This record gives sequence, C-alpha cells and structure tokens, in this order.
Amino acid sequence: MASVFLSKIVLVVMLMSNCAVTAVLGIRNLETTSSKAAVTPNVPKGELNKDIIPAFVIFGDSTVDAGNNNYMATIVKSNFRPYGINFEGHVPTGRFTDGLLVTDYISQKLGIPMQLPYMSPDAHGERILSGVNFASSASGWFDNTAKHFNVMGLDTQLEWYNNWKTEVLQLAGPTRGNFIISNALYAISTGTNDWVNNYYLNLHLQNEYPPDKYTTLLVENVRNYTMKLYSMGARNIVVLGLPPLGCVPSQITLHGHGNSTCVKRLNDVAINQNNQIISTIEAMKKETPGARLIYTDIYYPIYNAFQDPQKYGFKYARDGCCGTGDLEVSVLCNRVTATTCSNPSEHIFWDSFHPTSHFYSQLADYMYNLVKPIILAPPNP
Repeated sequence: MASVFLSKIVLVVMLMSNCAVTAVLGIRNLETTSSKAAVTPNVPKGELNKDIIPAFVIFGDSTVDAGNNNYMATIVKSNFRPYGINFEGHVPTGRFTDGLLVTDYISQKLGIPMQLPYMSPDAHGERILSGVNFASSASGWFDNTAKHFNVMGLDTQLEWYNNWKTEVLQLAGPTRGNFIISNALYAISTGTNDWVNNYYLNLHLQNEYPPDKYTTLLVENVRNYTMKLYSMGARNIVVLGLPPLGCVPSQITLHGHGNSTCVKRLNDVAINQNNQIISTIEAMKKETPGARLIYTDIYYPIYNAFQDPQKYGFKYARDGCCGTGDLEVSVLCNRVTATTCSNPSEHIFWDSFHPTSHFYSQLADYMYNLVKPIILAPPNP
C-alpha cells in the first residue's frame, strides 16, 4: 500500500516535505485565548542555567531537526542554500529555516552548546553531555507518517535516546551521568505531518480512521511515547501541541480554495487534538511522580500573530520568504529556481511551512518564560 500511495503523491510530497509550524508560537506580549492553556504557578524568581538544566534533549520533526535528515536517503532535506543564509557563516546545516531554530535559542538561554544532530559523526564524547538532537524532519506521533518519507519516527528516536544514555553514563560516570539524564530538559515537537503529510494524502488511512478516531490514535501515541520517555529516566518533559494547521501557507494554498485566510476545518482538527492532549497530560501527572510534564500551547498564539502580524513585529503572515511563499519548501526552496525576500525578519514564515529564525528567536523567549517557573517549582508528587 505504501508504495502505491507514494507513487500517486510524489509531487505533493516534494511540495510539502515536512511538518513545520508544529512549534510556532506568538511573540511580543504573547496572548493565548485558550481556556485550557497551562497555568503558570507562583514560584520564587530565578533563571535556568546549566547547573539546573545540564542538558537539552530534543525529539520531533522539522521544527527542531538540526540536520539528522542530512544523513538519510530522503527528499526531505534542507542542507543547501538558501536555507541557512542567516546561520553563522551563512552555512546550510539541515535546519529548515534561514538561521537558528527555537531549540538553538533556548540552548543559548540555558548557557549550553547547541545540540548536535545524533547522526552527525561529531555527536560523541564530551559534546553530547549537554544534550543531543534526535529529531527527524517529516516524522510525527504516528510512526506510519515517517515511513512514507524514509525518515526516523519516534520509535527510532527513542532507541537513539537509549544509546545516548549509555554513552553519557560511560563518559560521566553513574553519579554525574544520572544527574544529567534526570535533570535534562526534554522537548517533543511534532504532529503536523500526521495530518497534512499523511492523513489528508492517504485515502486508505481516511477510510480506516474517521478524523475523531485518528485523533484518538495520535493522542494515545502522545501518552505512550511520553510515558516511555519517563520510564527511561526523563523527568522534565515539554510536549508542544499542534499549531493552527489551516494557517500554514502551504495549507492555505492547497486547501483554501483561493482565499488567503486560514482554513477552518484544518484549524478545528488542531483544536480538538490539542484539547485531548491537554487532558491526557493532566491525567499523566498523577502517574509520573518526580516529573514535570509541561504542555505548550501553540495554537492560539500563532493564530493571533497570523491575524495581526504587525502587532507582533512582522509585515507578512500569509507568504513565506522563499520563492512565491505559497508552496516552496525543501528541494523547491533552492537558490536556482526560487528567489528569497530581501528581509526574512519581516516574515513569520521562511518557506511555505517553517518559521524564520527571527520568529524562532521570539518563540524561544515565550517558551523559556513558560517553562522556567514550572522547572523551578516542585515536581509532581
């Protein structure tokens, strides 16, 4: 089935290479209108640093992939210009943006080095004691999603994590090694591909699972993977929800019927799944003593920013910076056939899926301020 499926949609796959906005939040004076959004507790003021958070460990998709897909036989890559034009040295690294990712900025705030992609030959030795990046672009909560693109899903990413733990304990010894593992910050940023690059392109999947049942399947995977990560030693776990899927430029192009506004039916899917994830994480807190499970709402902040970009410091929300901004992503966003805008920082989106580095920098401020008081507060009893 998979081969037949791919043969029918190869062009669309190239257009939509991976999920992107799974981790896009609002920015200045961030506002969220979700009644179910996480409430930040009152805790003593302080800053996170490498003594509190010694490592940052990252799972997910192209929103946080630092270059793992460079080493895979897949079309879902970004290790070529114009990607990376605002990275240090103007070097394309495999990050799906013009510069740094949100996780890179958060690492800087924590005072630790940016995480190497796990598949990099350099991802060994002392460098990995401050964390590593397991994310693989085009993956999702459903491992079936990753298989369509020949990338690594969360099952494989957790296997890599187990290998990392072993190497950390060998390098640092049991006392320091276990401190690193249990006090590290863990982030899972994924989910958009399960819908826009799998479900809505896969008639077999649609026939097998109505949207509500598919949502249930995905949320069960959120629970299963988060609990597995907890059982493997993680204690500070951040789970990002879905963005407004219908506000992603490529999805407006493909499903908006010529309109420039967000596609409501796609946004409704995201709202439903996010609400179920919130309830699931709240229930999991009773089963995870010593942990901090943190849900990060990203739907309402990006929706608000899309509706009023100037309020948040941007000029353009509908179109990405690369090419027309409507569909260019991955191999279609290249310096041969696609021009780029003169000032990426004016855009929310770099390509038709992924935010600009400037947007990510402000997203990092939001996420850090959200996570900080929860990490400084006592864990689940």
